[in-house]
Amino acid sequence: MGTGMWTAASGAAAQALNLDTIANNLANTDSPAFKKDVTTFKEYLTNVEREHQPGDIPRGPIKDKDLYPLDGKDQAFVVVDGTQTIHKQGPLRVTQRQLDVALEGPGFLEVSTPQGIRYSRQGSLKMAADGRLVNSEGYPVLGTVPDPQSGGAVGISAAQIPGGPGGTMSNVAGRYVNLRDRGSYLTISDQGEIFDRDELVAKLSVVEFKNLNKLKKSGAQLFENKDPANPIKPAKTMVRQGVLEGSNVNPIEEMTNLINANRLFEQDLKSLKTYGELMGKEANEVGKL
Repeated sequence: MGTGMWTAASGAAAQALNLDTIANNLANTDSPAFKKDVTTFKEYLTNVEREHQPGDIPRGPIKDKDLYPLDGKDQAFVVVDGTQTIHKQGPLRVTQRQLDVALEGPGFLEVSTPQGIRYSRQGSLKMAADGRLVNSEGYPVLGTVPDPQSGGAVGISAAQIPGGPGGTMSNVAGRYVNLRDRGSYLTISDQGEIFDRDELVAKLSVVEFKNLNKLKKSGAQLFENKDPANPIKPAKTMVRQGVLEGSNVNPIEEMTNLINANRLFEQDLKSLKTYGELMGKEANEVGKL
């Protein structure tokens, strides 16, 4: 009886976390470039912690599971294995704002934060008072600067800088994109090159990753990468000016998931209540003896 109660309790706890994840997805339906999360579960079998001794002689009354082995599945618990971010491309929305950019493809913009380099697909950019290009949270957007010796071509890429993407860099400040004293005719190419009329000013640092599952959300639409070997040079990402990427949350799908998770949660609570009532009844019967 106790085992069944703990099974129901573990299911209820897992669905409660699932409800929180779904609710957060729904709350960010209109957040630019938001990536939805899904809760992953796994089944934990208590028999994996017990030494199996096939030669044991059953002691006490023979139970059904002695005749039909369940391999510990009668003592299974549900546990939350974690959350996984779905990096599916969100819909693109035209804003016609000069400094709005959307990344079409798997890439991320490099952003400098007090905690180190982070990565973002939120492209609602603006010019700070000192001329630096920053994101909506005020964090500087990183890039590369023109190399006069190469005829105006952009210099080394972020991936070629010592300690590059994902690493600790001592020259991050030198990679801030500064648009001070630039005119109102800024254009951004598909490769992220920023032009003031015909003059190349800078190039946005766009980074792709071998394994997106290694990225962890760190708040404010930012992602952290702790594997220095994970970042790679962008090969599939295009930068679109005057466009923003929307959230990849489908509100209808999430509402369906919310209803299903809530029903499972309520069923587990009803099971807990039933087990409690049965245990109380058994206790009363023992007391009468």
